[in-house]
Amino acid sequence: MLARGRHNLRLGLASLQGPFGCWWFGGLGLAVAVKWLGIQVGGWVSGIGLLVLSCWLPLVAERMGPQHWSWRQWGLIWVSQLALALLWLPLGWGGYLATLQASLQLPADWQNHLFMTRYDWLPWLVPIWLVLWLGSFKWLPAWRAQLRQPTSWRQLWVTGWHQRWWAVVRRLARLGLMLIGWLILAVGLVLVTGGLELMSVPVGRVAAIVSLTGLQVVGWVILAGWWADWFEQPLSVGQVRQHWWFVGLSLLALVFSLGWLQTPPTTAPAIIAHRGVNGEDGVQNTTGALKRTVKATRPAMVEMDIQPTADAHWVVMHDPTLRNLADRPGPVQAYQLDQLAGLPLAEHGQHGELSTFDHYLATAHRLRQPLLVEIKAVGNAVQLISPFADRYAKVLEQRGSAVHSLDYTVIVRLKQRTQKIRVGYITPFYLTNFTTNVADFYSLQALTITREQLAAAKRSGKPVYLWTVDRGSMMQRLSTMRPAGLITNQPGRLRRLQQQPQHYYFYQLINWLINL
Repeated sequence: MLARGRHNLRLGLASLQGPFGCWWFGGLGLAVAVKWLGIQVGGWVSGIGLLVLSCWLPLVAERMGPQHWSWRQWGLIWVSQLALALLWLPLGWGGYLATLQASLQLPADWQNHLFMTRYDWLPWLVPIWLVLWLGSFKWLPAWRAQLRQPTSWRQLWVTGWHQRWWAVVRRLARLGLMLIGWLILAVGLVLVTGGLELMSVPVGRVAAIVSLTGLQVVGWVILAGWWADWFEQPLSVGQVRQHWWFVGLSLLALVFSLGWLQTPPTTAPAIIAHRGVNGEDGVQNTTGALKRTVKATRPAMVEMDIQPTADAHWVVMHDPTLRNLADRPGPVQAYQLDQLAGLPLAEHGQHGELSTFDHYLATAHRLRQPLLVEIKAVGNAVQLISPFADRYAKVLEQRGSAVHSLDYTVIVRLKQRTQKIRVGYITPFYLTNFTTNVADFYSLQALTITREQLAAAKRSGKPVYLWTVDRGSMMQRLSTMRPAGLITNQPGRLRRLQQQPQHYYFYQLINWLINL
C-alpha cells in the first residue's frame, strides 16, 4: 500500500508538471480565490465564484477526453455533479460548505421558523438523507464513466443501478488510505508547529505558514495523481516538464496561507459565565452560584435564563420542567410564582433555591454584575414581551446588560417596544447568513461556527458570542477566530488560560483542518 501511495504521488507530480499542469494551476488558483471571497466578501460575489469553480472539474474532464462535449453533454455532467454535491453537502465539501453558507442569505424570520421547528423535521430528514447518501456511492463509478464520455441520463442511471457495492468500496478505500496518510502528515505538522511556537512565536508562525502551504500542495498532488490514475492518463512518472507550474502552485498555496493565518489579536474574548456558574460551584441560575461565580471570576457578563409562570411573572430557570433540579412534575409554566419562589434545588451535590427574576436582578445589581438574559420562548413568553420591556428594559440598559433569545419573534417584539436595550439572536447551528435584521449581536453555536460566518457578522457590525465553550483546547482554538466573547460553564478556567501564553498559530492550523 505504501508503494501504491508513492506511485500516486509521483503520478500526481507528473500530472502537475505535465501538459495539463496549467489546468491544475488554474484550479488551485480558482479554489483559493473562492475561499478568500467567502471570508472577505461573501454574498452573491462568492456565490458566483462557487458557480465558476463548479465548472472547473467538467472542463478538465473534457480537455483530457477524446472529443469536445456538446451543450447537452455539459448539462448532463454539471447537473449530475450538482446532485451528488447536494447529497454530500453535510460532509463539508472540503471547507467550501462554509463558503456556500456565506454566499446564501435567508431572512431571519425564515431561519427562525427552521430553528424553532428543527425537532419536527430533523428526525425524518436525517434518515432520508442517510439512505440517499449511501445510495449515491453506487453511482460514483457511473459518474466517472460519464466524465470520460458523456452519453445519457438513462445510461448513468442503469450503470449505477447495476454497480456492485463491494467494487465501489474497494476503489474508495484506496483513496481513503491516501487521505488518511495526508491526515497523519497534517497532524504531525500541527504538532511540530505547536512545539516550535512554544520556543518562539515568530518561528511558530513560519512553521505554520510552511505547514499550511505544504499540506495544500500535497493535497493537490494527491488529487492530481488520483485523477490521472482514474482517467488512465498517459503520463510518464520518470520524465516531467514545465516545472514552473509546480512552482506557481506552491506560490498560490503560500499566498493563501499568508492570508489565512492571522496575527494575534490585541484583546481576548469577553468571558461570559453560562447559567451563572463556575464549574460545579453551585446550582445553575441561582443567586448563590451567581455570588460565588462573580467573586471568583469577575466575568464580563453572566448569562442566565428566564421563563414565564402561570400568573405572568418571570422566574430564573433553564429547563422547561422542574424534573432535573427540583424533582417536581410538570412544566415550569404550569406553576404560579408563589409556588416556585424559594423552591429547593439540587445539582452536583450543591443546593440552592429557585429565584424570581426580580430577586436575581437585584442581586446582580448589588454585585455590579451585567447580565445576558436569555428569554426562553415557552408558554406565553412572546405575549409577555411588551410588559417585560416596559418593566425591565431601562434597568437592564443602565446596568450594561443585554437580552437574547432563540426565538427571533421575541427580540423583534423587544425592539418594537424599546430601543434602549441590546438584543441578540441565538442560533443552534449555522444555516446561511442573515439578511438585515433587528439583532444587535449574535449568540452562535460553537460547534458549527466558521470563519466565514464570523467575518459576515463583523462586516454587518454585529458582535458574536459563542456558546457553550467549556474545554480548554476549545477555548483556545475558538479564541483565535476572534469572537467578541465566549459563553462558558468554566469562566475560571477561561480566565486562567487567557493569562497564559497562547498557542495562536497551532490552533489556527487546527481550525483549518476542522473546517475541511
